[in-house]
Amino acid sequence: MRVNWEPSDLVASKADDLAQRKSTSQRALQDAAEQFEAIFLYQLMEQMRRTVPETDLLGDRRAEKIFQSMLDQEIASNIAQGQ
Repeated sequence: MRVNWEPSDLVASKADDLAQRKSTSQRALQDAAEQFEAIFLYQLMEQMRRTVPETDLLGDRRAEKIFQSMLDQEIASNIAQGQ
């Protein structure tokens, strides 16, 4: 029985595996960098909002603060992703 096998097939297979792992690793690194940038931008926006004087004209502001926090997170995420 003769096995039709070429050593170059193994090398090509290994090269494809390495390229795929590198691509996956690069994407994971890019995602982590975007998440870090989003956190940084969120904290920056949060500090900027603290410089704006608050008013009690509308009464309780808990819902507004929650909304602003969620909005800032979404804006920071979009900026970090380049959208």
